[in-house]
Amino acid sequence: MTPIFKKNTRARRTAPGFTLVELLVCIAIVAGLSVIAISIAKSSRQKAYLVSANEKLRSLGSALVGYTTDTNGLLPFEDSPGTDDWTTAADPANAAAWYNVLPRQMGFKPVGELGNSPEMFYADSYPIFIQGAPYPDSEKKFGSPYFAVAMNSRLQRKGEDGIKVQGKLSMVRNPARTVAFLERGMPDDEKVNKAQSGFDAGPKANPRAFAARHNQKGVLVFFDGHAETRAVSDLIGKGGLIVFPQTDIVWTMDPEEDPN
Repeated sequence: MTPIFKKNTRARRTAPGFTLVELLVCIAIVAGLSVIAISIAKSSRQKAYLVSANEKLRSLGSALVGYTTDTNGLLPFEDSPGTDDWTTAADPANAAAWYNVLPRQMGFKPVGELGNSPEMFYADSYPIFIQGAPYPDSEKKFGSPYFAVAMNSRLQRKGEDGIKVQGKLSMVRNPARTVAFLERGMPDDEKVNKAQSGFDAGPKANPRAFAARHNQKGVLVFFDGHAETRAVSDLIGKGGLIVFPQTDIVWTMDPEEDPN
């Protein structure tokens, strides 16, 4: 009797693992997902840094408003004569510098009192420490304060005697549009415009030293205490000149004055 079905006695073998093409496809997929994950993580981190910078500068703006109220409208000085170091900051003659009076206004030690504990200046809890700013990684940063935020240097002009005059809030013609503080460039900050300069981490800065470290944007705080996120192109043109006429953003006491 002839069987209807014949049993296949030859076992079918399947090679284990992946072919080279399949392996390359898997590697490409993993690499692509890694790039996407890194990009998402970087974007999320940048957003968090921007939120933190906005909060820090708004708080600084509120402290400035409070300080001028307590001093009958007198503004703090933008910096101190001489080298920007702990010793200069601690000089009693520089007690009215913004980085001394405003932290104190906010309940923190002024910069002039941090020479023996410089790590406090670089703590996230300190009111003028900016997350995402490229502070030096080494012990170098403890030798002097590196400012990632600065006072607008176009506000205070020298008098006939060559000494800068401590201005008053009443001299600011348009407080809501006049910049009081800005995120300022540090030595390792990237520049997005060839005209940017003065990335020296000092306590005062002009618009050319504006740091756009949050996806090519940075934070400004105005004399009424509010903060705004801006691009470098909002501050300076391609030729390196500060935008003038000053209609949207004002750098000088009088908007009619050319800040260049």
